[in-house]
Amino acid sequence: MPYSTEVIDNGKGILHIGSESVTGQDLMTSASTVLKLVQSGLRPEYALTDLSAVTDFAASAADITHNAVLNRNIARLLPAVRIAIVASSDVVYGMARMWQALMDQSGWTSRVFRSSEEALSWLRDGTRG
Repeated sequence: MPYSTEVIDNGKGILHIGSESVTGQDLMTSASTVLKLVQSGLRPEYALTDLSAVTDFAASAADITHNAVLNRNIARLLPAVRIAIVASSDVVYGMARMWQALMDQSGWTSRVFRSSEEALSWLRDGTRG
């Protein structure tokens, strides 16, 4: 499966993992799944999207924009979520930064990292308390 979405940490987190070829449809399907979970009562505090194993990122700028629209719908229900994205390749990193800019006014705090260690450290630092 090139893109998976899983609830982790007793519902406090969402983990997205991409590998090999990831499409825009994969991203939108995942966002729709999370929206349904949130509408059903899930209240995650953070999400980690690990795209470090993606070798073919087949998502267009229009796909990223549509994904941001879906994510803004989630953000209206959950305005205080931390999002860490791991993107080791330049293409994926650039598309993740595009998504981040589109989400700038959502209320979410997001960062794009080159390594999972950096992303996990940032998430841990922000979810303590």
